[in-house]
Amino acid sequence: MGRNEAMKDKEKKIQKQDEQNIEQNINILICNENESLMKTYKNLLIYIAEKNGYDVTFALYESGKEALFCEEDRAKTLDLIMIGWEYRYLRGINIARAFRKNECEAEIIFLGMEIENILDSFQVNPFYYFIEKEVTHGKFEEVIMKCFRLILDKKNNSLCFTQNGKLNRINMNRIVYMKVEHRVTQIYCQDNQEYSFYESLKNVEQSIKNENFVRIHRGYIVNLNYVDCVDKGELYLMTGEKLPVARNYKQDLVERMIQQEKTILL
Repeated sequence: MGRNEAMKDKEKKIQKQDEQNIEQNINILICNENESLMKTYKNLLIYIAEKNGYDVTFALYESGKEALFCEEDRAKTLDLIMIGWEYRYLRGINIARAFRKNECEAEIIFLGMEIENILDSFQVNPFYYFIEKEVTHGKFEEVIMKCFRLILDKKNNSLCFTQNGKLNRINMNRIVYMKVEHRVTQIYCQDNQEYSFYESLKNVEQSIKNENFVRIHRGYIVNLNYVDCVDKGELYLMTGEKLPVARNYKQDLVERMIQQEKTILL
């Protein structure tokens, strides 16, 4: 093996390890201009995580602008963002909006002082809004445990990959189908977004935990939720696209479609 090939192999192993770490850890960002309060919440989260067997990693920022700048490249891999609502220069809701604009699907928990702000927080679909002066340890732990369980459910229904040096994670329900060309796997989503990364479709297939995905061809995996019908050797998607069905994958496809009461024209 040449030096360049060895370096590429090493980089790929590091990427794989990073992807595995994303799936195993709950990645938490805390953003609050009160450093003492921020550390208190961090310690509470560590206590709850260790008590219940969760692995957590943290990024702490007093400045909302700094958080947005530093976390831009890994926004899609964050699981939980805790934001103080009151900021001197950049309100918590604006920080949350910026993360959402960057395709961040993390759960968001606000820490605020006024109940009147709860309605405004709905703009970013938060998991919870704590009124800080009313937070009890028991209530905090109850909410965090519900949030952790939801995060793990989402992780089990997501695909993690590295694209252009960035770690990405997308919800499997967004994916219409995947295809491979020259060891490049391409993902086509229902919102017309596309992703591509170097990996064999076989390895991708083995990492998928969602039962709605089925191999239909050496080069294609589809999400049955987006399948309209199968007519002989072709599969028609609800998006209007048509994909080939290979003979050796047809029986499994038919059986899976029967289970979901899809239309089959043999």
